[in-house]
Amino acid sequence: MNTIIFGTNAVREAIQNPSSIQKVLIENDLKNPAALKLKDEVMRSGVSYSFVPEQKLYKHTKENHQGFVALIGQIQFAELESIIDTEKQQLFLLLDGITDVRNFGAIIRSALGLGASGIIIGQTGSAPLNELAIQASAGGAFHIPIVRVSHLKDAMYLLKSYEIALVGCTEKAASLVSDINLKRSLGVVMGNEHKGISKGILNLCGEQIKIPINELLDSYNVSVAASLVLYEYHRQNS
Repeated sequence: MNTIIFGTNAVREAIQNPSSIQKVLIENDLKNPAALKLKDEVMRSGVSYSFVPEQKLYKHTKENHQGFVALIGQIQFAELESIIDTEKQQLFLLLDGITDVRNFGAIIRSALGLGASGIIIGQTGSAPLNELAIQASAGGAFHIPIVRVSHLKDAMYLLKSYEIALVGCTEKAASLVSDINLKRSLGVVMGNEHKGISKGILNLCGEQIKIPINELLDSYNVSVAASLVLYEYHRQNS
């Protein structure tokens, strides 16, 4: 079974990395100006494409495909050491047991939008990088390095060896995210949707931060929390 993504935004992002695409299926009766523009972009991109009846697109997805379905190959994971650049400041997001694929995709999208250098996940206990995650990332998964390691601790030890500070985001922290210096290379750990960051992982974090929140709420959705941390990083470094 092919992995698919659909919709104008996701397909537009995907064709920026043509090697990942096997074929784009385009509805043969497009009328929307934005869809017609994307059709031209697909045809100029060098990817394989076919014009098909709308019914064929609905065989791949029942969602609103907006006239476009892309059949994609597997996204290749990056090697962590290959994306560490000691000559510049970087931020890496480490996801400790994020299991919801849509949260995973939303985090990818925010990480790309706000300038993270990469996302690191563990081999087990993490949401798969499947079509739902890619779709939720609006194609962002094609443009940011994603690293999968045997255990998140391995990545943390490697980051520490490069003097990259490790920061855990937890509601139990004493310091607000805006209170600490984010103008440096960082590895920020975000925890599981229900359990937060596991004790062993949190113990490896040199610092802990929390996000301001109304007392009527216990916590934010993890993808929202990641976005807020990324925004504060972007704000301090702008």
